[in-house]
Amino acid sequence: MSSDDFIPHSDAEFNIWQANLTAIVEPNLTTWSISTEDFTALKALQTNWTTAFTKASNKQTRSRADVLAKDESRQVYEKGLRGFTAQWLASNSKISNPDRERMGITVKKNSHTPTPVPVTRPVCRIDFSIRLQHTISFADEATPRSMAKPVGVHGCEIWMKIDGEAPKDASELTYLATDTNSPYLAKFSGAQAGKIVYYWLRWINNRAECGPWSGTFSAMVVG
Repeated sequence: MSSDDFIPHSDAEFNIWQANLTAIVEPNLTTWSISTEDFTALKALQTNWTTAFTKASNKQTRSRADVLAKDESRQVYEKGLRGFTAQWLASNSKISNPDRERMGITVKKNSHTPTPVPVTRPVCRIDFSIRLQHTISFADEATPRSMAKPVGVHGCEIWMKIDGEAPKDASELTYLATDTNSPYLAKFSGAQAGKIVYYWLRWINNRAECGPWSGTFSAMVVG
């Protein structure tokens, strides 16, 4: 039996499994908001299976026709069980995963891996050769030669302080932008020419969680 196929292969194991499943479901039809009509139809298939399986299990008296009837009834019943499980059991929010495990059906696992909080810092290179603008190229400190962002990172937050001494605390900074692709172009006015601009950068993930601040990077605004 494959890992994603919950129905046992052998007839004997299948018979035990299906009896257990229906025995658990029946007293919980109302609690789990399961259609009584659909369960009644499933029970009719179960009766046909049980009769055919019992008859075919007696090796001394069974005929080839009995074995074929058993195989056919299982095929029909198994199809009914798969449909019933998919509609009423697999994704029913009123059924707990422990209950699904007791019934022997597949418990869907959440394959989504939570986005990690960034743990590394951006590094940057500032091109200030063009008047009144800075081209800020950023990369991760772990892979400084690659422009690829760390796993789960949405973009790079860029904060700055213009003129004066280098910032010692984030409270001195002004938010500039969140850029998802390097480089970022910062433009300045003529009144800011000749001033030093200090930058702090940090990664931010898809859940708006930020990583640690970078070091201080700076460049003059050329007039």
